[in-house]
Amino acid sequence: MIESSPIDRRMEEAVSDSLSDEALVASTESVDSPGFRLRAERLKRGLDEYEVADKLHITRHYLRAIEEDAYDRLPGEVFARGYVRNYCLLVEMPIEPIMTMFEDRMDHARREKAAQGAPKRTLTRADRNQRWLGLSLFVFVGLFALLWYLNS
Repeated sequence: MIESSPIDRRMEEAVSDSLSDEALVASTESVDSPGFRLRAERLKRGLDEYEVADKLHITRHYLRAIEEDAYDRLPGEVFARGYVRNYCLLVEMPIEPIMTMFEDRMDHARREKAAQGAPKRTLTRADRNQRWLGLSLFVFVGLFALLWYLNS
Protein backbone atom coordinates (compact mmCIF):
# COMPACT_ATOMS: atom_id res chain seq x y z
CA MET A 1 0.00 0.00 0.00
CA ILE A 2 1.27 3.47 -0.87
CA GLU A 3 1.84 5.69 2.16
CA SER A 4 0.27 9.11 1.84
CA SER A 5 2.26 12.27 2.46
CA PRO A 6 1.49 14.66 5.33
CA ILE A 7 -0.05 17.05 2.81
CA ASP A 8 -2.43 14.36 1.50
CA ARG A 9 -3.40 13.37 5.05
CA ARG A 10 -4.06 17.01 5.93
CA MET A 11 -6.31 17.40 2.88
CA GLU A 12 -8.19 14.18 3.72
CA GLU A 13 -8.70 15.32 7.31
CA ALA A 14 -10.02 18.66 6.07
CA VAL A 15 -12.53 16.97 3.77
CA SER A 16 -13.57 14.32 6.28
CA ASP A 17 -14.21 16.89 8.97
CA SER A 18 -16.75 18.59 6.67
CA LEU A 19 -14.99 21.91 6.74
CA SER A 20 -16.50 24.87 4.99
CA ASP A 21 -15.03 26.06 1.68
CA GLU A 22 -13.19 28.94 3.37
CA ALA A 23 -11.61 26.64 5.96
CA LEU A 24 -10.59 24.23 3.20
CA VAL A 25 -8.92 27.04 1.28
CA ALA A 26 -7.16 28.24 4.44
CA SER A 27 -5.95 24.73 5.23
CA THR A 28 -4.55 24.22 1.72
CA GLU A 29 -2.79 27.60 1.84
CA SER A 30 -1.12 26.76 5.13
CA VAL A 31 0.08 23.39 3.81
CA ASP A 32 2.74 25.09 1.71
CA SER A 33 4.12 27.22 4.50
CA PRO A 34 7.43 27.04 6.34
CA GLY A 35 5.72 26.54 9.69
CA PHE A 36 3.56 23.66 8.48
CA ARG A 37 6.52 21.89 6.88
CA LEU A 38 8.67 22.31 9.98
CA ARG A 39 5.90 21.05 12.24
CA ALA A 40 5.25 18.06 9.96
CA GLU A 41 8.95 17.16 10.03
CA ARG A 42 9.07 17.56 13.82
CA LEU A 43 6.12 15.21 14.23
CA LYS A 44 7.58 12.77 11.69
CA ARG A 45 10.74 12.59 13.80
CA GLY A 46 8.70 12.07 16.98
CA LEU A 47 9.89 15.26 18.68
CA ASP A 48 7.55 17.17 20.96
CA GLU A 49 7.37 20.92 21.45
CA TYR A 50 9.30 20.85 24.71
CA GLU A 51 12.29 19.04 23.17
CA VAL A 52 12.50 21.29 20.13
CA ALA A 53 12.06 24.50 22.12
CA ASP A 54 14.75 23.35 24.55
CA LYS A 55 17.20 22.44 21.78
CA LEU A 56 16.58 25.72 19.96
CA HIS A 57 16.81 27.70 23.24
CA ILE A 58 13.47 29.40 22.64
CA THR A 59 10.15 29.36 24.45
CA ARG A 60 7.28 27.12 23.37
CA HIS A 61 5.35 30.29 22.60
CA TYR A 62 7.96 31.21 19.96
CA LEU A 63 7.98 27.65 18.62
CA ARG A 64 4.20 27.74 18.17
CA ALA A 65 4.47 31.14 16.47
CA ILE A 66 6.96 29.67 13.98
CA GLU A 67 4.78 26.63 13.30
CA GLU A 68 1.70 28.83 12.85
CA ASP A 69 3.63 31.25 10.60
CA ALA A 70 2.78 34.06 13.02
CA TYR A 71 6.15 35.79 12.77
CA ASP A 72 4.74 39.01 14.18
CA ARG A 73 4.66 37.25 17.58
CA LEU A 74 8.45 36.82 17.49
CA PRO A 75 10.82 39.49 18.82
CA GLY A 76 11.94 40.67 15.38
CA GLU A 77 12.53 39.71 11.77
CA VAL A 78 16.22 38.95 12.31
CA PHE A 79 15.40 36.65 15.23
CA ALA A 80 12.60 34.97 13.27
CA ARG A 81 14.99 34.29 10.39
CA GLY A 82 17.52 32.73 12.77
CA TYR A 83 14.90 30.65 14.58
CA VAL A 84 13.55 29.23 11.32
CA ARG A 85 17.06 28.48 10.02
CA ASN A 86 18.04 26.71 13.26
CA TYR A 87 14.76 24.78 13.27
CA CYS A 88 15.60 23.52 9.75
CA LEU A 89 19.02 22.41 10.93
CA LEU A 90 17.55 20.67 13.97
CA VAL A 91 15.07 18.59 11.98
CA GLU A 92 17.62 18.11 9.18
CA MET A 93 15.56 19.76 6.45
CA PRO A 94 17.06 21.60 3.48
CA ILE A 95 17.37 25.24 4.50
CA GLU A 96 17.00 27.05 1.17
CA PRO A 97 13.40 26.07 0.24
CA ILE A 98 12.11 26.86 3.73
CA MET A 99 14.00 30.16 3.90
CA THR A 100 12.72 31.13 0.44
CA MET A 101 9.12 30.53 1.56
CA PHE A 102 9.84 32.41 4.80
CA GLU A 103 11.29 35.41 2.91
CA ASP A 104 8.29 35.44 0.55
CA ARG A 105 5.92 35.58 3.52
CA MET A 106 7.97 38.32 5.17
CA ASP A 107 8.01 40.38 1.93
CA HIS A 108 4.25 39.97 1.63
CA ALA A 109 3.76 41.08 5.25
CA ARG A 110 6.01 44.13 4.68
CA ARG A 111 4.07 45.13 1.56
CA GLU A 112 0.75 44.76 3.40
CA LYS A 113 2.02 46.90 6.25
CA ALA A 114 3.31 49.56 3.85
CA ALA A 115 -0.03 49.59 2.00
CA GLN A 116 -1.86 50.27 5.25
CA GLY A 117 0.31 53.31 5.88
CA ALA A 118 1.48 54.68 9.16
CA PRO A 119 -1.23 54.95 11.81
CA LYS A 120 -2.08 58.44 12.99
CA ARG A 121 -0.45 59.21 16.28
CA THR A 122 -2.78 60.34 19.01
CA LEU A 123 -1.68 62.49 21.90
CA THR A 124 -0.94 60.48 24.97
CA ARG A 125 -1.16 61.66 28.54
CA ALA A 126 2.64 62.06 28.59
CA ASP A 127 2.46 64.37 25.54
CA ARG A 128 -0.19 66.55 27.19
CA ASN A 129 1.74 66.62 30.47
CA GLN A 130 4.87 67.65 28.60
CA ARG A 131 3.07 70.68 27.17
CA TRP A 132 1.91 71.76 30.64
CA LEU A 133 5.39 71.20 32.06
CA GLY A 134 6.93 73.44 29.39
CA LEU A 135 4.34 76.15 29.95
CA SER A 136 4.78 75.98 33.74
CA LEU A 137 8.55 76.23 33.42
CA PHE A 138 8.22 79.27 31.14
CA VAL A 139 5.89 81.02 33.63
CA PHE A 140 8.19 80.18 36.56
CA VAL A 141 11.27 81.58 34.80
CA GLY A 142 9.28 84.71 33.82
CA LEU A 143 8.10 85.31 37.40
CA PHE A 144 11.60 84.73 38.75
CA ALA A 145 13.04 87.26 36.27
CA LEU A 146 10.32 89.78 37.17
CA LEU A 147 10.96 89.41 40.94
CA TRP A 148 14.71 89.71 40.42
CA TYR A 149 14.23 92.87 38.36
CA LEU A 150 11.90 94.43 40.97
CA ASN A 151 14.31 93.66 43.87
CA SER A 152 17.39 95.13 42.20
